[in-house]
Amino acid sequence: MFSEPVIGEKFFGREEVLELLNKRVLALKDGYRQNIALTGQSLSGKSSIILHFLHIVNSEGFIPVYVEVIKEPFRTFANKFIATVFYNSLKKMGEAVEADMQRLTEIAQKRIPKTSQIAKQVNAFIDKGDPEEAYMALLGLTSVLKEEAGLSCVVILDEFDNLEHLGIKNPFLSFGKVIMVQKDTMYIVSSSRNEAIKKIISEKLSLLFGNFEVVKVANFDTRTAARLIDIKFSGFDTSVFLKKFLVMFTDGNPFYLSKLISRVREIAIEKPSTCIDEEIVARAILDLVYHANGVIHQYLMTFMLSILDTKTRDGHLSILTAIAEGYNTQSKIARGLKSKHGDISKSLARLVELGLLSKNGIFYEIEDAMFSFWLKSVYQRRKDLLVDGTFDKMEFFRKDILASISAYEKECAKPAPQRIAELFNLFSNELVSIDSKHIRLPHFTKVEIKASNDPIPMIMASFRGNSWAARIYERAVNENDVIVYIKDLKMLGGKVSNKLLLAMGGIDENAKLIAKELKITVLDGPAVNKLLTFYGMKRMIVL
Repeated sequence: MFSEPVIGEKFFGREEVLELLNKRVLALKDGYRQNIALTGQSLSGKSSIILHFLHIVNSEGFIPVYVEVIKEPFRTFANKFIATVFYNSLKKMGEAVEADMQRLTEIAQKRIPKTSQIAKQVNAFIDKGDPEEAYMALLGLTSVLKEEAGLSCVVILDEFDNLEHLGIKNPFLSFGKVIMVQKDTMYIVSSSRNEAIKKIISEKLSLLFGNFEVVKVANFDTRTAARLIDIKFSGFDTSVFLKKFLVMFTDGNPFYLSKLISRVREIAIEKPSTCIDEEIVARAILDLVYHANGVIHQYLMTFMLSILDTKTRDGHLSILTAIAEGYNTQSKIARGLKSKHGDISKSLARLVELGLLSKNGIFYEIEDAMFSFWLKSVYQRRKDLLVDGTFDKMEFFRKDILASISAYEKECAKPAPQRIAELFNLFSNELVSIDSKHIRLPHFTKVEIKASNDPIPMIMASFRGNSWAARIYERAVNENDVIVYIKDLKMLGGKVSNKLLLAMGGIDENAKLIAKELKITVLDGPAVNKLLTFYGMKRMIVL
């Protein structure tokens, strides 16, 4: 396994999600059930959040039932489910239990005979070749336990969408029928396939849509990622720029970031050096991402081979690589690969379904930034190298990494308003969705940076007699900033069709309310960076 879930003292961040889970479990104890669906890309930390929560929560009054759903025979899944219910409920009752199915069954027959009888029925149905009845009985097990022992269950199904691989007909429809009447059991489900679980909840569990609270587990935000870097790099000197580079390069993904900064630290100790510089960072990336035995390289290769079907793998990889190289619309991909739009459309839809791509307006994006980098700069780069044999590929890649670091440093040196002005100049009437709002990005005929009373200049962009006025803040925006922004707009004069505040460091609640009242569109750091990514620009990291 590439990444064991992190719990206990090693767990880091995620306070908001943990607080929400705790709130919902406390509500269950008071008789109110709200199911939760955690979504987020692979390795974003969903399993760690769930298991750490179970590690720290006061489980008085309920039984946790955690089951990882993988592609396996239904009998195996059912036995894991039953064993977990038995183990945790009997332990709660004060029994000395072990992870042995035979012993657990013997104790369960004495302490919870009705629940034990349902478990027997599950296996009897399986033996008769009726997995559908077995599945319904299995899902009803927790209600019987509640009736018999007064213990409510919180059932956690990790990678919930894999239920479709257990050989059950309509597993989600059956699941929905059970939990509609099962008010005493709370469900926490998770999936790395964002689109798949949304579809399951909105279509296959449509009657239960309001009963599932969908929570997206994103990567670490920039400040949390920077805090982790500071902790790991304690005792070492490093530049603010390199911290920004590490956050940008990993996109704050907990797995990638933790592996990379740990390797950077190891190399610095080996040298030995108290200063972490570009050479050390480059060597760490080389070791983890470029080397065939590097843990990130191995993960991405295994991930790619496991998720892509053998028959369509080459075609899908060509599309993914094209997107990684910047061909991120259907028309660009079709031209680049010299393929028909219809064929590309079907493949893109499949890749979105698999969770490898997300679609926003006309843009397709590989949400896993490391996977995108690896496809372009490692996988495809290796294929394109003409010289083989004794040629030192690692030195070639090392120079590539150092060039990437240098290029990002030059980009970071540009003032933020200049980078936004460059972004605006790339718009060409595309429609995108930001924070559930549809925004048309016009083809501006003029973009300029104008000084005003505020030290932060205004970015004015015009088209067909209309104009946008944007100001970017690299700190948290407060209500005074909103007031000053409006005053400066009046001073500059002219009709403004779209007022924008780009709050890279966030915005306080009062400022957000005032902005909404004044019809000012507020884009936070992730939203701005999404736009930058769509147009092939480097993300802006504010620490």
